[in-house]
Amino acid sequence: MATHIAALVAPIAGCQTAFMTHETKTKCPAAPHSRRGISAGLSTWLTASLLILVAGCVHPDRPPPPAATTAQETERTKPDEPTLPDASIPEDVKPQRDALVDAIARLSEHGLDPENYGLSHILSLSDDPEAQGQAERDAWRLAATHLAHGVVEPGTLHRRRVAEMAENAMLMQIDAQGGPAALATALDRLAPQHPEYLALRAEMARQQAAMAVETDPTARASHAALIDQLRVNMERWRWLPQSLGPRYVIANIPGFDVASMAQDTVRARHTAIFGKMNRETPAFSDSIEYIIFNPWWDVPDSIARTDKLPLFRRDPGVISRLGYRVLDRQGKAVNPADINWSEVSAASFPYRLRQAPGPANALGQVKIMFPNPHNVYLHDTSERSLFDADQRAFSSGCIRVKDPLDLAAWLLEGTPDWDRTRIDAAVASRAETRVDLLAPVPVYVVYFTAIDDSCGGVRYLPDSYGRDEAVLAALDSPVLR
Repeated sequence: MATHIAALVAPIAGCQTAFMTHETKTKCPAAPHSRRGISAGLSTWLTASLLILVAGCVHPDRPPPPAATTAQETERTKPDEPTLPDASIPEDVKPQRDALVDAIARLSEHGLDPENYGLSHILSLSDDPEAQGQAERDAWRLAATHLAHGVVEPGTLHRRRVAEMAENAMLMQIDAQGGPAALATALDRLAPQHPEYLALRAEMARQQAAMAVETDPTARASHAALIDQLRVNMERWRWLPQSLGPRYVIANIPGFDVASMAQDTVRARHTAIFGKMNRETPAFSDSIEYIIFNPWWDVPDSIARTDKLPLFRRDPGVISRLGYRVLDRQGKAVNPADINWSEVSAASFPYRLRQAPGPANALGQVKIMFPNPHNVYLHDTSERSLFDADQRAFSSGCIRVKDPLDLAAWLLEGTPDWDRTRIDAAVASRAETRVDLLAPVPVYVVYFTAIDDSCGGVRYLPDSYGRDEAVLAALDSPVLR
């Protein structure tokens, strides 16, 4: 059945898996690892592209986690209590319905509570096949939306309480093509197929199994806390696109690293510095468009008022030593020696500050630009010793990258005339030089506190900004029926 559905969408590219990792300190070898807003007004093409999920998206290197055994399945397979045929349901239909009920029960593998989709209610309707079938399809619509897009909206953390149009249309097409069995298969395929998500799913199964047999209250609480952390991070994966692109960059805030990815394989992993506690780096996605070598630094007004003004009051000589230029609000140069900085008000700071390229420049030798409302970008730094710290929350929100020229060279692969030799020459010139990428490269700034450890397990990272609690509370918000 899945093969037949796949034939409907043969011209459409298959699913893309993605890899997220962290600079691991374990000794095991790191194996290379090979969705999003859907608007109203669904087109035939969009429906077909969603149907591709039914046909595959299976990562060949990692088997799916073991299927959970539901109470219903156990009841059906007791050797001394054979299940009698239900005369009200044709024999060729009942197994298909059982498969769909089991698929809803297995939502727990994704950190979702099957009761939020009415599992007990569905089971209670066994004497009314028509009502049960409708309840199953209602559950499928909402579960499909949650697996494909997330239980909550990432921006507001409001629970999605109704199915998306795409999932409603998909249900009708899949149901017409293959009935409940095809719907059961499709439901699992709608979840992320990234190796990272599959690793979290397998870890979820391990933690749930361990908690089920644990009797010590303290140990049970520990398993419950890890399960909650997995639920939060699996939800964050559901917020990402199914396809991250053939080449992309992922910056994981709690992992303090930046990875360049090509064909879903890590090409390089860079130690990174993110925003300090009172200037957090936001999670968002965009596209890298251009690179500037030997950049001038236009000091953000907030930093000029809160950081630079106190520095200039203490030591006015630092202005010339570090290469700062002072401009008035019309852009005209002002001699800093003529300014009494102790009399300048932070509330009505009348100047603009720029720092010239050079060894002391806060952006170092390069900045990698993806224009965005947060004014966040990747860049070098003049304070490279900070990369040696374990917890690297030191910046004002931007992302400082170790060995950024290597990352720039990777981004410029395919851009004519910009090999490493040309890059090094541009840096050596000390002249500000802008280079536009031949094609934009997606960048994802993410917040994952549970990641694949590349050794068959999961690493749990500190929740450095304390963001997990809000997501967990949203996942646990009451379900309105």
